[in-house]
Amino acid sequence: MAEELNFQSNASNRLPPQNIEAEEAILGGILLDQEAITRVSDRLFPEAFYISAHREIYQAALRLHAQGKPTDLLSLTSWLTDNDKLTLIGGRNKLATLVDRTVSAVNIDALAGLVVEKYLRRQLIKAGNEIVHLGFETETELPIVLDQAEQKVFGVTQEKPQSGLVHISDTLINTFQEVEKRHEGIALPGIPCGFYDLDAMTTGFQRSDLIIVAGRPSMGKCLSYDSEIVLADGQISTIEELYQQRQGSLLTLNDDWKLTFTQPSAFVDDGIKPVFRVTTRLGRAIETTITHPFLTIKGWQRLENLQVGNKIAIPRKIDVFGTETIRECEVKLLGYLIGDGGLTNSTPRFTNSNPLLQTEFSQAVTEFGGLSVRWEDSQGQRTPSLCVRGDLEFIATQRQLFAESLKIAISSRSLSAKKLSDELGVTPSLLCMWQKAECVPDDDTFQLLCKTLGMELEEFAPHRFASISKSSKNALTIWLQKLGLWGKNAHAKTIPSIVFKLEKSQLSLFLNRLFSTDGWATLLNSGQSQLGYCTVSEKLARQIQHLLLRFGIIAGLKKRSVKYNSTRRPAWQLDITDALSIKNFIAEIGIFGKEAALAKVTEAIYQKRYQTNRDLIPVEIWEQIAVAKGSETWSSLAQRAGIKSYTNIHVGKRALKRERLWILATALDNLPLQQLANSDVYWDEIISIEPVGNKQVYDLTIPETHNFIANDICVHNTAFCLNLAHNIASGYKLPVAVFSLEMSKEQLVQRLLASEAGIETSYLRSGRISQTQWEPLSRAIGNLSDMPIFIDDTANITVTQMRSQARRLQAEQNMQLGLIVIDYLQLMEGGGDNRVQELSRITRSLKGLARELSVPIIALSQLSRGVESRTNKRPMLSDLRESGSIEQDADLVIMLYRDEYYTPDTPDRGIAEVIVAKHRNGPTGTVKLLFDPQFTKFKNLARPNNY
Repeated sequence: MAEELNFQSNASNRLPPQNIEAEEAILGGILLDQEAITRVSDRLFPEAFYISAHREIYQAALRLHAQGKPTDLLSLTSWLTDNDKLTLIGGRNKLATLVDRTVSAVNIDALAGLVVEKYLRRQLIKAGNEIVHLGFETETELPIVLDQAEQKVFGVTQEKPQSGLVHISDTLINTFQEVEKRHEGIALPGIPCGFYDLDAMTTGFQRSDLIIVAGRPSMGKCLSYDSEIVLADGQISTIEELYQQRQGSLLTLNDDWKLTFTQPSAFVDDGIKPVFRVTTRLGRAIETTITHPFLTIKGWQRLENLQVGNKIAIPRKIDVFGTETIRECEVKLLGYLIGDGGLTNSTPRFTNSNPLLQTEFSQAVTEFGGLSVRWEDSQGQRTPSLCVRGDLEFIATQRQLFAESLKIAISSRSLSAKKLSDELGVTPSLLCMWQKAECVPDDDTFQLLCKTLGMELEEFAPHRFASISKSSKNALTIWLQKLGLWGKNAHAKTIPSIVFKLEKSQLSLFLNRLFSTDGWATLLNSGQSQLGYCTVSEKLARQIQHLLLRFGIIAGLKKRSVKYNSTRRPAWQLDITDALSIKNFIAEIGIFGKEAALAKVTEAIYQKRYQTNRDLIPVEIWEQIAVAKGSETWSSLAQRAGIKSYTNIHVGKRALKRERLWILATALDNLPLQQLANSDVYWDEIISIEPVGNKQVYDLTIPETHNFIANDICVHNTAFCLNLAHNIASGYKLPVAVFSLEMSKEQLVQRLLASEAGIETSYLRSGRISQTQWEPLSRAIGNLSDMPIFIDDTANITVTQMRSQARRLQAEQNMQLGLIVIDYLQLMEGGGDNRVQELSRITRSLKGLARELSVPIIALSQLSRGVESRTNKRPMLSDLRESGSIEQDADLVIMLYRDEYYTPDTPDRGIAEVIVAKHRNGPTGTVKLLFDPQFTKFKNLARPNNY
């Protein structure tokens, strides 16, 4: 039996909490002592009185006090008489009784507290009864019921009565008092944000205002649309494709210098921008905007601050392999045909003089099925070509099987030849010839035949249609066509997408056979070993360079001119000269048909001690080592590390080998330096930075690490509102609530800490803190710890959840909140199908929350792409995404703009424009602030002397 819930109890037979004697003593004290009312008027309100007559008397006393008049017996009696309320409160005798029963107003403060307490208890009982009724309203959704119940309890805790309809005279009195305070310079009408010019325009952020701060997402940190990114399954996608798909697991560099996979949290279309191509010593290239950051040994640096000769991070190894497989014969054929194949004639052909390769190619063609090889060598006058065509005997056999299958299908369905031929649009005699294997339908009719008979294609032709047709393209040609290879000449050849998703052993086999065509292994005259590959297709060369990196093989790419017939033409050459990379190539890949040359290279490599002039840590690392060693001498450190020539270790003069850095870092017991020595990063030198015009650009927002790998280069991915929050929390000690839907609380705190301490975020993430930075870091931690900033990083938070958190915080702090920040509006959940209507409900709810808590709410919003299509890139109200509802509900709309983002040589470098585009209660205009991108910090241009 279910438990019966009884909400009536015996409370209905009891009087509500009240203290009539205390109420009378308070009113008597006010009538006796003219100063008494000033001691209670700020916390005792008329609604707190239990007796209605007491409520009217106290209200009358407040009116007189507000007008500067006395509240004695005669004045109060006169006012009540004039306003026809004397009889209502019990006449002159009631007032006289109050005076007679009161000795003095000494304890009026304590009595006021007692009356308020009883009032709050009555309100709690009322709220409880209302909550009980809400529990029975099953037609209302539970989250709404819970929110309303919480709101009722919260209303009690705030000790603020329901105002209802209030006469204008009462409001005018309060307004006049506020005007007097502002005239005297006691305070701004709103909450100052710390930026003087902005405060002067807005007179501070008003309580109960909804403020929208809008800007272009990821401003300046963008890549060209065709930048390529390797995904977790091995496939390669452009950043434009990722933007369209809105998902993908990609590589990011962690603080320990190791590559791991991550998921972007946002995909950003940033329009058409001027881009610059950055090319490195290894031949890698990427196109980015001028403000895009690259990783250097000293942290992330924007491209505009880099120059030729600087070294940036690229991966040493991309340990990513797919799980897909194809037949071994198909892997070999791809390697051979991409290297030495002719794919533009009537049939595929392979031209190579190596008998081993010729034999294996022929064998692979046979294993492919339904094919034969015809040799062409012009009677020994040129290198033999192996032409692939359909195998006539195989085709005849497959035709016979097709004919038998067709007979069975027609017979089992009791179809007449006439009816089937009519449906197919052919003559009965032609259908009869099909059943005798004398001929077969064309491709379109074959597809229709399968559909008409309800059969799969493989039931008629297990080896595809090409295996039964003499006139169609052969099976290999059709396969190459599906892969996007057929018809491409040597300059246009590329590696099909399927290859990038192959498992490791098949990818190794593919590269092996590819190098067996146009690759080599040799010993140079200098005694240096070299592996290489040459092609006239730049795209193919870059793809091979990337695939080699998956095996930890670093290859340099350079453009050169090669002789062709009587002319010269450009070609792209890959060189592998680093001994470790050569060893990896020999162990993991090899070259079929060139084993002898590879054996010589192997012997030469293992006879020499490993030396490298490539994979080195930049010379600037000595600065970090100097910080780590402190006052210890270099020779002492080197001796302690076990370095033989410890008296001269070339401090600050030479780049360090990884082994040497590891030895020094171990002696210092310095984990960050050890991680750097064992990192997944290769430091590649920039050899050119050149403009390439305007292009479509995109960016990805990466949680935690804020970087990802594009074109095999490490590239980087709410500062204004964080600065506002910081200023209000630090300057005025008001609680600030930050709801971050995009960044984690650790990331936000790290950004605040970097700004407060004046230390780059990259140093905080990696732990590379110098001796001189510890003091400001400790001071910053102390300062931030004292600031009442509270962060909620719940993803997809709703307004209801946000309201609950804000109410709870205000109750815990026992004071009004100074600011609520929401980052950002478009990530909030609204529970609707139509996004515009959903956002409209969200902004209305936020406005309601601002009024309920009497706190300014700042919500970040994104601007649409419309700004990018105009000559003047300064944003306007119409550029707000889903602008209708946002603009309508907002009291203040602020838009951010930096001219140097669009015009790098502008005289306003380092200047951010804060555009007040809408101001419900004041002027609009533009305020200029200094912007420090190193610490993502906004600053005042100048402090007015009279502010």
